[in-house]
Amino acid sequence: MMKTEFETSRYELLARAISKKVGVDDAMAGQISLRVLNYFGFEDSIIDNALDQDDRKLFYFLQDVAILKTDWEEAILPSGRTWRIFYWSLNNENIASIALDVPSVKAEEGLYETLPQDMWSREPMTQGT
Repeated sequence: MMKTEFETSRYELLARAISKKVGVDDAMAGQISLRVLNYFGFEDSIIDNALDQDDRKLFYFLQDVAILKTDWEEAILPSGRTWRIFYWSLNNENIASIALDVPSVKAEEGLYETLPQDMWSREPMTQGT
């Protein structure tokens, strides 16, 4: 089966992010990436019930290093009981920033933090002291 460009770049991004974040070699990162993407396919999220026990452990580990994330929703059964449905999703923004070495975005500096320290003095500023 031939991979499309989209699949290849998604695979490569994920493998690179796993390699950098987890500290494994490229071959192992590639194997983990394929294992994860076999569940996701072209989707960005999957239902937790699709995972087997060993893969769920891997997914929890990848959640700990911010490559995957979880979400859930509640459904009311006809019996009146609440049923929680858990989902896994790729943390695409974080994967891209890790893989492409994008620096994390800092909080914007406020106006007051940009002013020089002597602006806070109550004494008049003198020129050429």
